[in-house]
Amino acid sequence: MTTNVCPTCEEEAFRHVPLGETTSIDTIGSVKICVTEDGAYFHGTR
Repeated sequence: MTTNVCPTCEEEAFRHVPLGETTSIDTIGSVKICVTEDGAYFHGTR
């Protein structure tokens, strides 16, 4: 399984969306989103 490590905060993300792509998520709880030059990284928060 591939891991997505965010270059901004260096934490593992549960989803990476490249620039120019759209996505939708269905989640319970909070999500932290880091936006970088190569897309958005979604982190679950507890």
